[in-house]
Amino acid sequence: MAAPRFSTALPRFERSMLEEISRANPSASLVEQIFQLLAGSIQTSSLSVGTKLPSVRTLARDCEVSSDTVARAYEKLVAHGLVEARRGSGYFARAPGHMALPRLASRPALSGQLTAGSSRWRTMLVKHDQNLKSRTGSGSFPESWYDAELLASALRTTLRQGMRCTADYSDFKGYVPLRQQLHVKLQEIGVLTDADNILVTAGAMEAIHLACQTFVAIAGTPVLIEDPCPPLLTERLLSTGLEIYRVTRHADGPDIDQMRALCEKHAPRAFFCSAVLHNPTSMNIAPHKAFQILRLAEEFDMFIVEDDTYGDLIPRATVTPVSRLATLDQLKRVIYVGSFSKTLGPGLRMGFLAASPERIDYLTTYRVVQGVSGSVLSERMLYKALSGGEYRRHCEQLRNRLAEARPVVVEELQRWGFIVDHVPEAGMFLWASLGDGVNSVQVAERMLELGHLLAPAQPFISGAAPASPYVRINVAQAFESSMLPTLGKALGRTIKPRR
Repeated sequence: MAAPRFSTALPRFERSMLEEISRANPSASLVEQIFQLLAGSIQTSSLSVGTKLPSVRTLARDCEVSSDTVARAYEKLVAHGLVEARRGSGYFARAPGHMALPRLASRPALSGQLTAGSSRWRTMLVKHDQNLKSRTGSGSFPESWYDAELLASALRTTLRQGMRCTADYSDFKGYVPLRQQLHVKLQEIGVLTDADNILVTAGAMEAIHLACQTFVAIAGTPVLIEDPCPPLLTERLLSTGLEIYRVTRHADGPDIDQMRALCEKHAPRAFFCSAVLHNPTSMNIAPHKAFQILRLAEEFDMFIVEDDTYGDLIPRATVTPVSRLATLDQLKRVIYVGSFSKTLGPGLRMGFLAASPERIDYLTTYRVVQGVSGSVLSERMLYKALSGGEYRRHCEQLRNRLAEARPVVVEELQRWGFIVDHVPEAGMFLWASLGDGVNSVQVAERMLELGHLLAPAQPFISGAAPASPYVRINVAQAFESSMLPTLGKALGRTIKPRR
């Protein structure tokens, strides 16, 4: 079969063609105009496959633009798969089909294990869907609550210092000045340790995963978690092959009697918990229970992973004393986990852990094996935000806004007939009941059809538990949306008059 013959005559493009494109799209740059001119010719088959395009200089002369403009347009065409660059020969048209991604068989956006039960809802709670009217079930603040200028300023400062930092890996434990700032941050909450005992991670979940991989890597190892607890934690532990036993969480902390019984029966290796602003209830562990937990850990030779992801939302002065386990234990049995993903934005995956000198060496080894290095750019941006004081001011603003929004949201919930057993002093969540006999999953499904994302109890509690009426309410998201009237009406209720 004879090879296809291609035209040898170079196509001509003129200034008038660019002007026509400019009239249709006045905001397009010259680079974009040339790109559209050539892309249109290739996609409409005016230029057959294999046709040699004019040289950069020729096209620049004919269109009365600079050679740099044409070169940039050609680079964009190559990037889009419309043009092939042949070294020493020039640029040649490619088939428009090269630009399109292969067509996949039609299937649901979420498939397999992600389409059912707790896994489905956990995925929904973190999935970004622009079509939603409200995201009261999410674990992040509304976009307007984040300080975009804080991160923009940190990025500009980092870039002004030059990009040489990206030419090498980060320190194994993270950027040293950042760890020194985290050392100061830990001192403020009474955790007295060295910067060498701090490891920077890509968010709290990487820190927790490192703890699992390092100290409870054997499948079937029994561990304790709270009930309810964050669904991602449960799935992370299950993916490691651990045997999970749940301890009921009350307003003042875990059920100590139940915890002791589980320790006596199963000899768990670790306990994963949140002493401050527990997710999903935003409640704190009372001081007397914090001491009891540490005594159980000593008695049954457990270590504790304390997740303090929401700790920066605690006001500097609180009515009820706050007792972090790491503060009481000074990292002897506690691995302390912190995060900035909630306060600075979920897209900035930055967290850290602090542990004893013996444990930190093992954790660092596993970190290097898994990821070699953290993000140099993100670590330096975070250092700028912390060292300049901007982060402290931002957290203060978040706390103040939550303090204003919380009583408003609680009152609205109560007016629609919902029950909040315990109103937390701080934090971004409320654990609210929709009413006796109400299945929160069924309600959440109905609300999702109406464009509102709720967080039903199912992904937060034991899979064997009966249908629950509870939902996690994001105070900031509820305050900024009109979700509650829709929820009340979906349940057939009318709003009660204000007191």
